[in-house]
Amino acid sequence: MAISMNPSESLAELRLRYYADLVESGGLGPAIFAVAGGRQGELGGFVEEVPLTASLWSAAEFASPRGAMRVNLGYGVRRFAVALDGHGHVWASGSTPSLSEVVDVLVSWRQGVKLAELRAGSSFMEFDRLSQAYEDGNPREVQWDILIEDDAFLMYRELLVKLREEAGIRELFPYFSHWTLRLPKDHQDVQAEEILIRPVAGEEGFDVWSSSAPERKSVFRTVDEVVRSALSLVGEL
Repeated sequence: MAISMNPSESLAELRLRYYADLVESGGLGPAIFAVAGGRQGELGGFVEEVPLTASLWSAAEFASPRGAMRVNLGYGVRRFAVALDGHGHVWASGSTPSLSEVVDVLVSWRQGVKLAELRAGSSFMEFDRLSQAYEDGNPREVQWDILIEDDAFLMYRELLVKLREEAGIRELFPYFSHWTLRLPKDHQDVQAEEILIRPVAGEEGFDVWSSSAPERKSVFRTVDEVVRSALSLVGEL
């Protein structure tokens, strides 16, 4: 059901309407600690350096061995959005109107609970197949499967299958951005060199190049040629 908001309602009025407990505590972070009570130490350190686009009043971040734990407020309805960030991916996310449920998630995650256990105890938290793969230690293998099985990338399917057959390429982490297949050696390093493959506009075939030498972009008409070209570029990563 859509939530109607009064355009004349001030931010202060909205806070009192949906988050009177946060107003009393002085913001989201202090309110979480207040609800945690004697469990404050289990939450770890509160990181005040939240993104500049967020207000310290309405966003909180906590440290965990597996990455940052972030909480943000919803607007127009009482809602706490929780995101458990990994190193380059999101482990799990969800939202709830209950601040005590948020505390349960944060404490459990810092104590090392597994994803399935987390969802069993906090049903509003969701995670995907790739998150489970990170927990299991095989994200590359699963990512190849996910892309190959995805009908959104049907025109790439034959190429993806043949690329994965090559030992030098299946160790890379494939993902798509702007309809371009990207194959970095370390997908958690935003500066990592990568192989890029993109369909030729209006024609059959693919452009293939390396981010380290974009001027050497070449066009290949067959899948086998694309695979051979990609293999020749692996050594540049």
